[in-house]
Amino acid sequence: MRSGAVHRQVLPKLPGRIGKPYYALAATHAALGGVAELAGLYILLAVGTNLLPEKFRITRYKFWMRRLLLVWWIVLFLGMATYARWYVTLR
Repeated sequence: MRSGAVHRQVLPKLPGRIGKPYYALAATHAALGGVAELAGLYILLAVGTNLLPEKFRITRYKFWMRRLLLVWWIVLFLGMATYARWYVTLR
């Protein structure tokens, strides 16, 4: 996780510069990545343990795991786009 770079380079400029790709890609990648991590932890707790009450458990876990995999792929591609925008120079 690159939380240090996000705190130094992105958060101080938000929300004023969210329209610029440099900031929009990084902010979207960070937000969606956080959602994906929390959703993954929830699925792990809801399916793999008895820590949650019955009404919060998941019965169709494959459905949710596939959706979460799609979110992870989107986060991965946003991360690659962020890297390209931040560090790759065009000639």
